[in-house]
Amino acid sequence: MATLSPILCAELAKISYDIKKADRRGRYSIIASNSLEKHFSFDLSNGPIKGVSGGAMAHATGHQTGFVLVGKGTSPTGRMNPFKNDLVLAIRGTASLYDASTDCRANLSVCDGGHSVHAGFNTLFETLKSELAPFLSELKPSATVHCVGHSLGGAVASLVADWAKRRFNANVKLYTFGAPKVGLTNFALSTTNALKPKNIFRCVNGGDVVPMVPFWPFMQAPYNAPEYRMDNNQIIAPWHHLMKYYTRNSQKQSWDSINKRVTFNPFKRVTLDISHANQVQPSIYWMNRLSEALMTVLRQAKLGALNALQSGTANGLSLYDKIAMILANNNFHTVDLTGPINGLLACMLAFAGYAKAKIKELSAEFIKWVFEQTLKMVNKIAHRALSSVG
Repeated sequence: MATLSPILCAELAKISYDIKKADRRGRYSIIASNSLEKHFSFDLSNGPIKGVSGGAMAHATGHQTGFVLVGKGTSPTGRMNPFKNDLVLAIRGTASLYDASTDCRANLSVCDGGHSVHAGFNTLFETLKSELAPFLSELKPSATVHCVGHSLGGAVASLVADWAKRRFNANVKLYTFGAPKVGLTNFALSTTNALKPKNIFRCVNGGDVVPMVPFWPFMQAPYNAPEYRMDNNQIIAPWHHLMKYYTRNSQKQSWDSINKRVTFNPFKRVTLDISHANQVQPSIYWMNRLSEALMTVLRQAKLGALNALQSGTANGLSLYDKIAMILANNNFHTVDLTGPINGLLACMLAFAGYAKAKIKELSAEFIKWVFEQTLKMVNKIAHRALSSVG
């Protein structure tokens, strides 16, 4: 299976935004480079594949916009095309308030494969399936489906890739830029095992916070495997979520030239104490450390508690209600966790901007409040980045 270069992937993710709506004449058009046109043809005579993003009102009114640009591998006379017979599906990201509403619907639903995933992404994906299916069912056995997307488009591309592999047994490669996390551990593991890490190209700019959300228990795919770090920036910069920064950082000839790094390890043992709170900043580094520390505490609290929480279908703060109850109830603990819990909460408060707040008691109500403030800060940072796109 041939692999798309970083440059071609970035171009596909960028031009997918051009199919959102037709021009004044009712026509759809894109401007592709000569390099891209040598490998794929794009027929927009009947428009792109359309979907419905947004909440209940958008779905009730059938507010459709273009979401998927379909390209077919060409068979040029007299020269080879490594993507002959392949299919490329370039899915656009956030470009309207409707799309932003989809991004924010971070409660859980069950996807086609039976796994727990982000409800907003899954609802949008469901509106695309019927139009995608004919393209996938016509594939030759040797063909590859290349799923590409930025931001929201990368999240939906992940769902498409997982579905194409399971339902159509297709050869699939997934390329995402600044994509948020799509589902819980069961989905992340399913996608990783089905596609294999070598076929998942998760590209992240160092200052882009969107790939870090939603917060734990959402997990990224490839699970516990390296992602492609497009730069070395360590400071959160909301504008680094823009596709133009990914395009700029993709100007390399091969994937081997891009640094690969595991930024979040779900199995890493991280124990925080109150003294660490002085070091905490609202950064990507600390978002990872807080998640890893929370998972460490839950593993220590009660055998099986972590797996039970991650496999549940509770959404939003109802999940964190359960976590707060476990951490507050000493009867659940197999060891004394007062120190690690105090340290975790102190660091969460510092991250959320409450560095001077004192931890007086480890009640479920107080722990839940700390989680609420932490999630508010995470969502506030992510909203800035998504606002710069939409």
